[in-house]
Amino acid sequence: MKLVTTLIAAASVVALSTAVQADESYRIGGGPAGGGWHPSVSAGAQMLNSELGDKFKFNYSPSNGSVDNVRRTAYGKFDTAWGHVGQVFQAWNGVGLFKEDGKLQDFRIIANVRKQSQIVAVLADSPIKTYSDMKGKIVNLLNKGSGSNVNCRNIMEGAGIIGDIETRNLGFSDSARALGDRQIDVFCSAGAPFLIPALTQLSITKPVRYISLTAEEQAKVIEKSPFYAAVTIPVQGDVKGMTEPARSIAYDVYWLANKSMSDEAIAAMLEVTADPDNLKKLAAVAGYWKTLNGNFENLKALGIPLHPAAAKYWEARGFNVAGVPVAAF
Repeated sequence: MKLVTTLIAAASVVALSTAVQADESYRIGGGPAGGGWHPSVSAGAQMLNSELGDKFKFNYSPSNGSVDNVRRTAYGKFDTAWGHVGQVFQAWNGVGLFKEDGKLQDFRIIANVRKQSQIVAVLADSPIKTYSDMKGKIVNLLNKGSGSNVNCRNIMEGAGIIGDIETRNLGFSDSARALGDRQIDVFCSAGAPFLIPALTQLSITKPVRYISLTAEEQAKVIEKSPFYAAVTIPVQGDVKGMTEPARSIAYDVYWLANKSMSDEAIAAMLEVTADPDNLKKLAAVAGYWKTLNGNFENLKALGIPLHPAAAKYWEARGFNVAGVPVAAF
């Protein structure tokens, strides 16, 4: 009898283990430490696990940013992550930074996270007032593998100074520290309308301000990279030292998923994160979630498809997805 009881107990353990293993487990990529994506996506993963943990598990992993996220999601090393529209387009078509990869088309779009702007900051007492003033200076373009690095380089090229600056590729935290220590002259990264934690923290003790593109420079950047749109960043009160708006460029950030993710998982992720009450909770921790939406107008021209479960979800919530490509599987 004792043996039978032991076998039954062992079988129960195996059954329980099998049940746990049968739950769907996914890897969700974030961003580099010191940036906005890292705490934002981490908070999202925690909420997903809290509400969906009995069926789906989401393992959060930091990353080098947009380029890294898009590539790893396309190859299935991440199941889901955020990416800038420029890198999404390049990966899908096998051009630019993804030329050696060839066309990477094993990912789908599931949400529009927000429109993001690029910031270019200096210490408030810096003699640098314009992009032309950056010639001969040390400009940090952020870490390679990030969308910010690409966007910073595009801005400097559009402004006509890329060949006249000394560049660095430090991450968010190291870049802010280097700016404060005057080891670099310019801090460039993705940012507005939300804040870069490392830079905001620096500004408390060492005020900073943003450098504004001229209207002509702004037009040249957009001409070279038509994914961008003109934007003027308003004064951000939490950035100490910023007293004037700054002209810059903006671009969409999309939420991606590898095509292997189940329809049920996609729908569940959106049901949780786009729920109005949950969005308020997430936004209180990380403002990047404030604008999660189903506006995919730009995808019509790009030819990059929505995941069918995402199309169904957003259409049911009043977003017009007519004319937006939807994957056939």
